Amino acid sequence: MKIQIKPGFLFPTQFWTAELNENIEQLQKEAYLIRKNDKDGVVKSNSGFQSYHSKDIRDLNNLPGTNHLLKQIINAVNTIHQISRKGDLQLTNFWINISGKGSSNTPHTHSGLTYSGVFFIKVPKEMKGGRFLFYRNFNEADFISSEYMGLFKEGYQMQGYDYPINTISPKENLLVVFPSWVPHAVEINLSDEERISLSFNFKLNRTF
Repeated sequence: MKIQIKPGFLFPTQFWTAELNENIEQLQKEAYLIRKNDKDGVVKSNSGFQSYHSKDIRDLNNLPGTNHLLKQIINAVNTIHQISRKGDLQLTNFWINISGKGSSNTPHTHSGLTYSGVFFIKVPKEMKGGRFLFYRNFNEADFISSEYMGLFKEGYQMQGYDYPINTISPKENLLVVFPSWVPHAVEINLSDEERISLSFNFKLNRTF
């Protein structure tokens, strides 16, 4: 009798995307205004001489496009949460990233929060590099490596669960939301144009 083998998956990690319809040109102007008014910004996961990470944005005066975008993001993330979970969410912080040639973001997590995400405001016409990267848990990535599991067979069509890293190519007006604990990074921007995004965090309002 032939044994029937059925594959299953342990602990798959969900993430969500949505294409919005924001005024991209206005958002780009506002991103540059934010940089003009906060030239120094901060250094966190951003790397490279042409990398800019704004301080957390507190004042939305003169930023009507950003204000509208945030309302859409709040609605989207609450909708995601309420599919399966109880409780209200709170937007904790948001900031602008402007990545020139040679800029990147090193792997990191946003611990102690619930959801994080990114919205792409400007993507170079000829995007080279600059992809958004999701990493497996670093221990798990090590254990599924070829050293432990062996090389993949020639001709095998690799699936998402086979990779230590999964990628999302940036696209203007694309929103990506994911659990804050997932390690993530941004590849080096090899394009001559700047890449602009807005990133954000949400936490659960604890009432107990």
